[in-house]
Amino acid sequence: MNELPRVLHLFANYKWTGPADPAIRAAARLRALGVDVVFAQGSFVHRGGEHRVAEELWRWRLPVVAGLELRKHFHVASLLRDTAALRTILRRDRFGIVHCHQPADHLLAVLACRRLVDPPRIVRTLYEPEPPPRGWRERYAFRRTAAVLAPTTAARDGCVRAFGLPPAAVVWQEPVTEPRPAAGPDRRAEWGRDGALLVGITARIQPHRRFDLLWQTARAVVDAMPNVRFVLLGRGNETDTRELVTAPIERLGLGPHVVLPGYQKGADYDAALRSLDAFLFLVPGSDGTCRAVCDAMAHGLPVVATRRGILTELLAERRAGEVPGFACDETAPALAAALLRLLGDPALRRQVGAAARRRATLDMDPQRAAERTRDLYRTLGRPAGTAP
Repeated sequence: MNELPRVLHLFANYKWTGPADPAIRAAARLRALGVDVVFAQGSFVHRGGEHRVAEELWRWRLPVVAGLELRKHFHVASLLRDTAALRTILRRDRFGIVHCHQPADHLLAVLACRRLVDPPRIVRTLYEPEPPPRGWRERYAFRRTAAVLAPTTAARDGCVRAFGLPPAAVVWQEPVTEPRPAAGPDRRAEWGRDGALLVGITARIQPHRRFDLLWQTARAVVDAMPNVRFVLLGRGNETDTRELVTAPIERLGLGPHVVLPGYQKGADYDAALRSLDAFLFLVPGSDGTCRAVCDAMAHGLPVVATRRGILTELLAERRAGEVPGFACDETAPALAAALLRLLGDPALRRQVGAAARRRATLDMDPQRAAERTRDLYRTLGRPAGTAP
């Protein structure tokens, strides 16, 4: 059996975007399994920006390598500088695998490996439910990639068709979510006073996240069940918050039926999810794997969602009789009807919630995902420091 190679992870963004958290957590779990993982910490930050990726790398105690800008967007001069710098790093540190997480760092890795006598193998993780577009950069990068981890069967099969990859090189790796203890602090006494039922939604306050649909759905639900409150777990800039949240809430008379605790993280976010009776999700954001839905399922929450992106696959009946939620038409009547069905039937809520927790526990286990990735590395890589 081959020894494990050294692995360099690339992430071309300093912002705390959707894929950043699963990328860093995956690297940390791989190190815990004995893989020699190093994470490249980019130096590029917009003026006044906060380098959250650097903060999280420090928090997870991941070893880092400097010397790369790692810009998210295509920038010729930066790409040329990074190509030369990465080539030097690969020669010096003898990495057997370069694991890429974003389009920009994927292209960078392929360019940097071109002139190496003994190049590392390239692995790419995808975070969108559909295959990448078939542009020249994508064709160039994927055809020089040893393995791809795809979050859906559609993304897996699409990569094989679009880029001519061998089917065995594209691995279906479902989204993961951390195990969540069922017991713990919650905020039900505060948010659910008078016995109100609580529907939560996690979303950054942005125009494309369909807040108009949220409030139409909320109005239809509370008209039928006045003892329901909607809890919005998210934040936005002042203008978007006023136009998309506070103004429509006032216009529709939803004030008594909405709770606005803002952005929650860590233990506070877990406490917020434990407080809920159901979870609503409308439009995926920067994370195409919809980690917020996976986290809600790990807490045993029944989910109501639209059919956008990966949501239908996340809520599909994977095991006979176990439905973790309902994927609906993107209309207020359809979403409200599904919520009312759950909220009006405690036994159904428990049944669907139990299926959601089971789906998350069995299919989204990050430890098993890390073990599969480690095994993939072993099949692809050569031991660090050995001759080709």
